[in-house]
Amino acid sequence: MTSAPVIIGFALENLSSGDVWVLKWYTPLEGIKGRIFEVSCDGVEIPYEGMLMKRGDPEENDYIQLGSAESVRAEFDLTTAYSLPLCSECTVTFKGRIHDVVLNRQDVPRPWDEHQAIDAQGDPVVFSVVAV
Repeated sequence: MTSAPVIIGFALENLSSGDVWVLKWYTPLEGIKGRIFEVSCDGVEIPYEGMLMKRGDPEENDYIQLGSAESVRAEFDLTTAYSLPLCSECTVTFKGRIHDVVLNRQDVPRPWDEHQAIDAQGDPVVFSVVAV
């Protein structure tokens, strides 16, 4: 197992022509607070060991505003939620779901039962875990 941090970057970009408000929950924009990644090392799935959150309705500060063509980036340490063994190929993939995207500022925050989720596309991150 590695005890060294494994820092991974996550970026979210607004490809629409207008502003959007994105719920940060279940994305790296809030850290790792749930099973938001698929992680495998040398083809073996690595179980999630981090915190799990139960949530009510979001508050306004749970959303982030992104203008047209604007992006936001976050970095996180994968080892805070996964025990990574020494391996030649470790693959991390975001599960690809943004739980609420709002197009009108006056609708933020939205109650849980009115959320409009969208799928997010991205490339997996591949790296090796070696002894140092």
